[in-house]
Amino acid sequence: MKILVVDACVRGEVSRTRKLYEKLIEDWAHKAEIEILKLADQDLKPLTADQVDLRAKLVNSGKFEHEMFRYAHQFKAADLIIVAAPYWDLSFPSILKVYLEHVAVTGITFGYEGTDCVGYCRAKKIIYLSTCGGFVNGPHLGAEYVKMYADMLGIHDFSEFSVQGLDIDPSQEAMLMAQGTEEMLSKNLLS
Repeated sequence: MKILVVDACVRGEVSRTRKLYEKLIEDWAHKAEIEILKLADQDLKPLTADQVDLRAKLVNSGKFEHEMFRYAHQFKAADLIIVAAPYWDLSFPSILKVYLEHVAVTGITFGYEGTDCVGYCRAKKIIYLSTCGGFVNGPHLGAEYVKMYADMLGIHDFSEFSVQGLDIDPSQEAMLMAQGTEEMLSKNLLS
């Protein structure tokens, strides 16, 4: 099994969301091929008009081997995808949106049959992990976005887990992370 971890944890090693996914995959290191894509280490930038034009020309001519499609090919090839993104500004860090724009390529990760969008990704499941300083009051818009995005790409099994309230009382952060990690592991999200 090939697991792709999309790490949108821009705070790096101090990221609580990173610590969460590291615990989730810890026991799978010997069971699966795990590829961790740390978005902060990538040279990801929003697509410019020139890049959109180039992408359209390449797609229309069936030239999918171009380097600009590397993220789409990587995403498509995964058997299971973990998206790890802290809860920021009602969703997730902007680098994740930029990455997802690079993944959505007609002819690689999705296409059309008549007027219907059809996903081409191999993964059967996507897991969205998040940590929050406060509490999400209502739907987690970042998770909802990724769920709809995954559905478009043909990944219909979606699980979400978050540890919330971590900044309310700093003296409780370690306990909340430990409890949240234990709860996450008890859910068997990877199975």
